Amino acid sequence: MSGLLDPPVKKRKLQYDRSNLQRAFEATQKGLSVYRAAREYSVPESTLRDRTCGLVALDVTIGFDTIFSKDEEERLVNHITYMAGIGYGYSASSIKYMAKDYADSLGKNVKAKEALSNNWFYSFIKRWPNLAVVKPQKLSIARAKSASRETLNNYYKELATVLTTNHLRDKPQNIYNVDETGVNSEHSPPKVVCDKNTVPQNITSSRSSTVTIIAAGNALGSSIPPYYVFPGQRWNPEFLNGACPGADGEMSKTGWSNSNVFQNYLTKHFATYVKLSEDRSSTPTLILYDGHRSHISLTLTDWARKYNVILFVLPPHSSHVTQPLDVAVFGPFKSMYYTDCQAYMRRNPGANITKYQIAELTATPYLKALSATNLISAFRRTGIHPFDNKAILDSQVAPSVIYLNEQSQDTSEKTEPENPHSTSEASECLELSSEVTSHELPQSTSDFFQKRTITQAIPKKPKRKFVPPFLAGNLLKKSNTDILSSSAEKTKECCDSLKKSSVNSQQKKAMKKPGVNNQPKKAKSSVKIQKVNEEPKPSTSGTSNKGKPLSLISEDSSDSDIDTEVSEEEKCCVCGNWEPDELKGSVYITLVNWGKCDFCEHWTHLKTCSKIRVLRRDSVF
Repeated sequence: MSGLLDPPVKKRKLQYDRSNLQRAFEATQKGLSVYRAAREYSVPESTLRDRTCGLVALDVTIGFDTIFSKDEEERLVNHITYMAGIGYGYSASSIKYMAKDYADSLGKNVKAKEALSNNWFYSFIKRWPNLAVVKPQKLSIARAKSASRETLNNYYKELATVLTTNHLRDKPQNIYNVDETGVNSEHSPPKVVCDKNTVPQNITSSRSSTVTIIAAGNALGSSIPPYYVFPGQRWNPEFLNGACPGADGEMSKTGWSNSNVFQNYLTKHFATYVKLSEDRSSTPTLILYDGHRSHISLTLTDWARKYNVILFVLPPHSSHVTQPLDVAVFGPFKSMYYTDCQAYMRRNPGANITKYQIAELTATPYLKALSATNLISAFRRTGIHPFDNKAILDSQVAPSVIYLNEQSQDTSEKTEPENPHSTSEASECLELSSEVTSHELPQSTSDFFQKRTITQAIPKKPKRKFVPPFLAGNLLKKSNTDILSSSAEKTKECCDSLKKSSVNSQQKKAMKKPGVNNQPKKAKSSVKIQKVNEEPKPSTSGTSNKGKPLSLISEDSSDSDIDTEVSEEEKCCVCGNWEPDELKGSVYITLVNWGKCDFCEHWTHLKTCSKIRVLRRDSVF
């Protein structure tokens, strides 16, 4: 009796792949029975039989008709994938707004006023399995522009020459990559499980100065112990409590690496764990690293020649695809470090993470991230070992497509291409997009996608500034060593001229005022207040009872006292004075602009002692 009252059980439909249904139908057309084809391709027999008998169309759909046809949706999908490939992808909300405009351009009647619904979007994603909503990786314009297929081809060409000439193709134990990464006490918390009705919060440590970790590993899977650079002035052995075996470090003012730190790392720490030899007949050691200014110096090149080391600089702004440690090591390292920081905060509630715990918290993540598996995979994915100049996919360099015209204009002024009719593989994506948006499409549809497709970057206005030559490839070749030598000579000449002008200025002052005490003292301010004359003059700060301007300095001070209170290093390297000669006798408070020389690191007056009035952020002075 109870069975009569129970509601009827709804029959569950069998789930199958529609592509398998297509294959099974084609197999039946070749002579395979419906029974055998249904079992072989895992589709319902009755469904396949209805198609073969002509009772149901093969491309029939279940439910209501979609807003766009299959061809129209395919054009939309091609546009979405192209824009995401060049780094200007659409969000889910943007796609819904664009789909509404697309429907209006096709003359379709939709009820939505501004954007299509979420139901349409999720159904659209389900109909196209190759689409997914993911969080993109941040990529700067400099990296997008520099990591082009042409740049990578030149890089792999020179790398292949170095590997072949020095017989390193079958010696992964001699190929190393060195790079730095920074860690901070304030970690990014992982996802936590909580109640749906609450907004979870996670306690993190207060943000402090960055601690730099210099890491290295070879293509065989061996790693070098970490080298820490702590911020501060005085070294404390407790900084390395709980660190990896063999770890070492030093101090720097900011916690970042510099030329001296990197030189100490290679000549002392790195050389301790790598078998370097002065024998020129032995197999050399290849070190690959990025072209940061702290990594390039004549001292390092001399050390490399002595110990048979090849310093190879990666192309500028391309380390995200060419540097093994950036590609497959530092990402897992940061993730595991944040997890350990979360566990430490949970074990020690109310305590902060300081630089005394950094070495302990990074020890286990460092050993796991620089494991043999990760290092071997990193060198393989970057095409270094085994050597593969096609290891970097076209999708990784696709953002550089829209900058091809700009780069070709820059390179055409210097050198002509070997084959002007050849095109890179990455540009095929751009050509495909233009075909999709213009070939055999209605005029309204073609205009709709052409207006929204980015094919070329907006050209920038040229800036009048000096761009130093980038050093890339083998640092020991003649072109790179000539650049380093010329830079060192300019620095030496600037320093010599500074010393000469300083001596001349001291001699002139001694001849004019021999009784003045010339012992230098530290300056306190760059605002120069001149001695007031006896005669009344207008002033911005009021007048005295006698009708004269208020005196802002003592009566017994003199012009010479202002210069003698300033050390020689803080004076202008051109005129040799603290204040310009044009401001002497002025009764107003005047702010003097200074500029620092990029070669000798001394200062000079702008506008008065130099033709340059203003220094921009990227100016070279």
